[in-house]
Amino acid sequence: MNAVEDLGCDPNGNEPIQDKISSAAEDGMKVVFPPGTYLATDRVNIGVSGTFGFVGEGFQSATQPPKPGKDSVVFKIQGGGALNFLNVNELQGGEFGNFVIDQRDPLTHGGVQVRSKGNVRVRDIRTVGAQTTRDPGDDQPGFFTPRAVGSDSLIVYERCIARGGGIPGSKNIYGSPGISVFGREGSRGTIILKDCVIENMADNGIYGARTSAKVRVLGGLYRNNDVSQVRVNGDAIVRGVDIVIDEKNYTGIKSKSNGLERGPGWPATNGLKIETKQKISASTGTPVKNCNIVGKSVVSESSVGALVNIWDSGGAVTISNTRITNNISGTTSIVAQKPGSGRYPAAPKPWTTTVENSVIRGNQAGSGNPAVRVSGRPRSIVKNTCLKYPNAGSGDIEGAGTSGVSYGQQCKNTGLTNPGKVGSGGNISSLPAPNVSYSGGGVSQEYKNKAIKKSRQRVLSVGGAVVGFFVFMAAAIAGLVSMLGGD
Repeated sequence: MNAVEDLGCDPNGNEPIQDKISSAAEDGMKVVFPPGTYLATDRVNIGVSGTFGFVGEGFQSATQPPKPGKDSVVFKIQGGGALNFLNVNELQGGEFGNFVIDQRDPLTHGGVQVRSKGNVRVRDIRTVGAQTTRDPGDDQPGFFTPRAVGSDSLIVYERCIARGGGIPGSKNIYGSPGISVFGREGSRGTIILKDCVIENMADNGIYGARTSAKVRVLGGLYRNNDVSQVRVNGDAIVRGVDIVIDEKNYTGIKSKSNGLERGPGWPATNGLKIETKQKISASTGTPVKNCNIVGKSVVSESSVGALVNIWDSGGAVTISNTRITNNISGTTSIVAQKPGSGRYPAAPKPWTTTVENSVIRGNQAGSGNPAVRVSGRPRSIVKNTCLKYPNAGSGDIEGAGTSGVSYGQQCKNTGLTNPGKVGSGGNISSLPAPNVSYSGGGVSQEYKNKAIKKSRQRVLSVGGAVVGFFVFMAAAIAGLVSMLGGD
């Protein structure tokens, strides 16, 4: 359906669109928005349970999130209170994206929450402006909120960009996480977060620890977020990700005073945090591979936990082919806490921490603090790894055995096994396209209006049984440079 010609949406931003979309939504429908500015004064609620699409023109051929402009689809969020712009029910299949959410008005929030009980994809969404709502308590919705309901469900958020989730220090007042992954009840499927860019949040960049879902963080950049850049549980996979703490070069919003903050600056921050606060199925541990983790600067040294912080509730972790750069004084690069030593139960054994084929470097990596500190985790080991900084020595590894470790500026025969794959620039190969079939209601039809024709949109063909609906995973992104372009 053409949002303008068929559903009567105003592309000039004068009339709100949410009621037109919510009331017209039905199984098997795909709404295509031509370029323009569309006003939203309340949520768009999609209550169907089969298949649905909500995309900007050109979705199928898009390779990056659009920027605001006359050739883009822009949803303008009207100020006046918290607003989770797009709220989608549990779908069997669907696709959403190729649009901009403009939340530059005061007191706005343009989040996208989508639930999947089958196979759903959300990609190429850019938010501009910072979230400035004032909801009480620690319950602010994330910018991007995936839900995978059911053990076979899959939801993918890919190439989604958000840069600004509130004033630093405001997590428990009105700050938002970038990507919010919750849901601990019942069986949960798989959530893939691929090549996303999340910066300047007043809460975690990814809050993916308190969920039963299998969280896969693949590629992307997470920088200068409060609490943690990436926070996941023991069922997670973290691969090919750039994680950066550089608070002195923070580019998000700031308050004129500290009246609404819990103190100046960041309350606390970590690079990667791993914890487990519910039963998990994995016993082999969390693999962290091909990552680039950088600690460059902080507002206060006391506000930093660690570049990699494995909590007392976290299970086994294996860090491989990863580069850790630590230029923050008084900060340990890798900390693995003693299991069960805090207020949360320990994860199931094993609890081992393994660092292999990696490099730890930086002018503060071993300056008055160890490079690796492991507590109460037998059989932990650092192997085939280079501690590449002045005066590095065996005393910079505490609580873990060593094998094939080299020290100093010139490490020999140790370190990264594949430097080209470290970080999002050397991203993983694309995921295979999953096989999807489902049933849905509605009348078989084909929509061939000008907007769909122009963008060569492929429209769902729906009957008593849907002929086919395939969600394809894109190849690795060409690089972050084009994605990171200015708002």
